[in-house]
Amino acid sequence: MKSSGNTARETIRETTSETTRFLKVPELGNLELLHACYTGQRFSPHFHEGHVIGVIERGHLGFDYRGEKLVASRGQINLADPGEVHNGFAASEAGWQYRMFYLAQGQLERIASEDARGSDMPFFRRGVIRDNRLARKLVRLHEDFHDPSVSMLEKESRFYTVVHQAVRRHTANPAVPGGLPRQGQEKKRISIVRAYIEDLYDTSITLDDLSRISQMSKYYLLRMFSAQTGLTPHAYLSHVRAARAKEMMDKGLSLAEVSLAAGFFDQSHLNRIFKRIYGITPGLYCRAGRRG
Repeated sequence: MKSSGNTARETIRETTSETTRFLKVPELGNLELLHACYTGQRFSPHFHEGHVIGVIERGHLGFDYRGEKLVASRGQINLADPGEVHNGFAASEAGWQYRMFYLAQGQLERIASEDARGSDMPFFRRGVIRDNRLARKLVRLHEDFHDPSVSMLEKESRFYTVVHQAVRRHTANPAVPGGLPRQGQEKKRISIVRAYIEDLYDTSITLDDLSRISQMSKYYLLRMFSAQTGLTPHAYLSHVRAARAKEMMDKGLSLAEVSLAAGFFDQSHLNRIFKRIYGITPGLYCRAGRRG
């Protein structure tokens, strides 16, 4: 792979009873991620300039928010709108463990307003919600942000998708989708995106790149690409890389060479994607070719 393009910076802090893991993602407007296990931590009243969305993995988090005393428990999503003062404390002796997304000021509004009309700042109706499907997506995405083998294109695409889902399901004023696409023009633009991915599959392609060349907003691009191809852009990129890897293996290149030349993070990344698409490992594919 020519360049990972991943400049996310991570710090980890551990004590005997608490662990914090913090990640900043410059590619997504300095999006901040926190994975923490707290027992004695008590947050003073404070507010954030951007939206805050998290999932409780273990224990119980208590906090005062909009005049209510709330408790978020395992599997529940806790949220805070910009400027809303809240605190945070353990609501059980065991403390709590959670995964948090801290969006930059105005970031959620910009994402939600893409491909929408008349959209004000999204206002979440509650500070604690139960949405098991969304919670699982948030946790998995948070985990994958720490995995360098997951492309930034995939992270960006899933981040945009999950933000839109949270806004549609749980805000008081969700964005109103724009009009229907102009089919001829949109097909041409998606063809340009597909050609771009096929030409530059071995580089670090971002959602910004695809939005720029297609002249479409990021979320609208994701919708149209999936509608016309049946795949997300990052899934399409994985298919292209796997297909190119097969071609290289047919030419006798080693798996180490193939994984690098086809744009995979490493050989285990190649193995995982190849098996997911073709049902066999690259090693088995190579051995079958040699027998032939």
